[in-house]
Amino acid sequence: APAHHQEQEEGFEYAMMMILKSGSGLLLSGLLAMIFVGSLYIWKNDKERDNPETIQKRFISMAFCCIISPIHVIMFIHFQEKEEVDYLTWLGLSPIGLPAAVILPLALTATLFLGPLVDIFWLDKSSHLESPLAIFTALTTDLRKMRNYVVAPFAEELVYRACILSVLVYSGWSLTLASVIAPLMFGIAHLHHFRHLTRHAGYDRERSMRIVCFQAGYTTLFGIYASFLFLRTGHFVAPFLSHAFCNYMGLPELHRLNSSKDKNILIVAYLAGIIGFFALLMPLTNPEWYNPYIWNFVPSET
Repeated sequence: APAHHQEQEEGFEYAMMMILKSGSGLLLSGLLAMIFVGSLYIWKNDKERDNPETIQKRFISMAFCCIISPIHVIMFIHFQEKEEVDYLTWLGLSPIGLPAAVILPLALTATLFLGPLVDIFWLDKSSHLESPLAIFTALTTDLRKMRNYVVAPFAEELVYRACILSVLVYSGWSLTLASVIAPLMFGIAHLHHFRHLTRHAGYDRERSMRIVCFQAGYTTLFGIYASFLFLRTGHFVAPFLSHAFCNYMGLPELHRLNSSKDKNILIVAYLAGIIGFFALLMPLTNPEWYNPYIWNFVPSET
């Protein structure tokens, strides 16, 4: 009887410890998300978001978040671990499997965009989408391109995937729940665009709300995919490059499926891309291609 009572006490203590750990992980994740959005508005600046001064100040804000967020994650893990921990692996910065993480997830993401890629670079010669080479050469002089294709994807993936998602997983949340909670925070973070739409774009509150809700919806969906890439590959670079690519492509112009003179070719390309994406989703993200050791310290699904 005393032994059974001791087991009950130990079980209760363990349960309370896990509740405290998961709760503190969720709290820290929410705090990092709020700091990220809040840092964009600490400046006394009422200029619109594409103004060079606004962009430069927000670069400073994002740099600040990219420094303090990993520090908080490392401290959170350090104070709870008695054994030595590979913090770089937790942050998705391990060199193991890096070449595959650079190429394969980006190729997988591009497969989903096969329809738009065929349309832009083959069928629609009037497309205004710049070539990747033109964008690369303009990065040093065009602050908007630098923000859209480098700084924002880098900062958002580092904070929301490498830090927030890692904290949730480490603190005991299942991979499924963590892959939903972190993207929800990511999607909600885009609601701040409401301020820009009402103040600078000239939209009324109702239209602005519809736009930001739509943005929050598709950024949450992308966040789930980015979380999947991060957890499957164990690499920050996988969601970062896919994020930059998606920003480059933008939303597919689905009206072209009906208005294009080559709509039959376009429909086939769209279908082939969607089917190919789901067929390759698991094979191209097999952890064995990247950093299989990530599964040694990630809790199993419950």
